[in-house]
Amino acid sequence: MIRLIIDTYHMGSWNMACDLAIAKHVGKGSQPTTIRLYGWTLPTLSLGRFQKIDDIDIDYLKNNNIDIVRRPTGGRAVLHHKEITYLFTASANHPLLPKSVIGSYKIIANALIKSLEYLNIFCDVEKNKNKHMNTPACYDAPSIYEITIDKKKFIGSAQYRNDDYVLQHGSIPIEFPLKNYVNSFKLNNEKKEKLLNLLKKKVIDIKSVLNKDISFEEMAEAFKFGFSNVFQEEVIIGELSESEYDLTKKLVEKFELDIGNV
Repeated sequence: MIRLIIDTYHMGSWNMACDLAIAKHVGKGSQPTTIRLYGWTLPTLSLGRFQKIDDIDIDYLKNNNIDIVRRPTGGRAVLHHKEITYLFTASANHPLLPKSVIGSYKIIANALIKSLEYLNIFCDVEKNKNKHMNTPACYDAPSIYEITIDKKKFIGSAQYRNDDYVLQHGSIPIEFPLKNYVNSFKLNNEKKEKLLNLLKKKVIDIKSVLNKDISFEEMAEAFKFGFSNVFQEEVIIGELSESEYDLTKKLVEKFELDIGNV
């Protein structure tokens, strides 16, 4: 059985703490493989686990009411705004997930592609290691096994795994905030213009494909279809346990980045 939690909008630090709290419970075997779908109360720039904050234009974030948070996963910065974010977490010993990050990434990518087919969004998976621009932006090129449409990056995902669990989360953009994303970085005007023009050509979102929004409930139905198909398990709507909620509250501080005095 796979538990699917249809969540709501939260601040960035809560979202990251909640993802980790769920993964820890799944890793201990007290909860089954879990998917969580959620949104963000404020536009939020999430930094990779080891990414430097020096690359970020903090003044721009403050002046534009953009929150900032650090992810438990690696990779580069993503601006979360008009999107549906997913968490997928399973035991590190799940029989269908290979022991490598890339191997398990590929299986989860297949489930995402099947899910999106349910919504008449037909995707492919990136099979090559692409050269990125020298910027802190995640979306300047698709990484291997990320989801693309017409060779444009669609879903940006990141994964962390240890001996207990696999934690992968990613952004499914409904409408990508290109200008705010580019302006969130400390880049000179020439490089910002270059990055903006590149993103216009290389990034795609749901509204560009379907010319409409997708609700959490519609995405949940799609995930039920796609993940049950690939993992051969029933997907059941569930909720956060009291223990997961309590652990989330304890972990929130771990992901907060105080930019008040930066």
